[in-house]
Amino acid sequence: MDISIPYYEDLTRISNSNIGWFLNKGPAFLHKMLTDPPPEDKNPVLERGTLIHMYLLQPEEFQKTYVVWDKSRPFSVQQEKFCQALASSLEIEPNRAIISAYKEAYSTAGKSEDKMLSEGLKIASTLKEYIDYLKDPERKQMISPAEYQMLKKIRNNFEAHKLAWKLLWPLGRIDNAPYLNGYFDEDTKIRAEHEFHINWNYNKVKCKSLLDSLTLDFKNKKATIMDLKTTAKLWHFEESIEMYDYLRQLDYYSMAVRWYLVNECGVTDDEIFEWTFDYYIIGIDTTGSNEIRVFKIEQKDVSSRDETILTALDRIAWHQMNNKWEHSIEYYTGDGSESLNL
Repeated sequence: MDISIPYYEDLTRISNSNIGWFLNKGPAFLHKMLTDPPPEDKNPVLERGTLIHMYLLQPEEFQKTYVVWDKSRPFSVQQEKFCQALASSLEIEPNRAIISAYKEAYSTAGKSEDKMLSEGLKIASTLKEYIDYLKDPERKQMISPAEYQMLKKIRNNFEAHKLAWKLLWPLGRIDNAPYLNGYFDEDTKIRAEHEFHINWNYNKVKCKSLLDSLTLDFKNKKATIMDLKTTAKLWHFEESIEMYDYLRQLDYYSMAVRWYLVNECGVTDDEIFEWTFDYYIIGIDTTGSNEIRVFKIEQKDVSSRDETILTALDRIAWHQMNNKWEHSIEYYTGDGSESLNL
């Protein structure tokens, strides 16, 4: 299995999200997103979800990626602009760099360069550590002490939950010791993965999946798929399951895992039918309490999305093979009219 291209950079493969685009917005939109995607807008909700996922699932990567910033920061747009300009300045003479950054960030009407220099030096002195941070080409992403306290609270809630922590770390976790994805316990024959990337194939469609957590119990022939979800509807989570079709996501993951077991782990086509699958969604409240709830999803509910996924992949295969994306298959193969599912 070649996963040399990072999951989010590989636009040659179809993900569950891609299927959602195809089903909800049509083939033209899917083709656009796979061939000429727009620049990504920063979404605070998604960024917080990524932060929580990495803290819980990839603690070593979290340490490499984020820094808790408790030092001074700009409190205005002008200060931020001044710091950015000063950090990227190519001026050799320090005072000229200060004046140039000040002119870029502030109104200079009626101000002499001496006045600009005086005010700029005060700002640069107050925000020196922040400016030095901006100058570091390998700087980590900054999070606030409040965000870090939120993360610790979520972890504490996980540890206090009778099931959540066991699902997250089925082989145990020792603080300050590295957790290696793909760790295999010889005694129990259990393999545990976090953020597990599977590139797989269905028919002629190249697919990809990125699972939050996967546990493979080879002794008991059991796979456990677990997904973290941050939500403001923890006590009405059924609405989120329907809105975002999380059942389809879990089913797509299960297809990927079955492919992986047969093609990468030596499980035969006959043996795969002996494997059982457990599915869990761990909901994390984002409204303040950061409460944890673990939802067990039944196999029959997950497999109810089989037809939706396979039909979508077959239709995507048709579009790929014929390189026709502007309309649906029915448009191209019929008189131009299309039917509704009433």
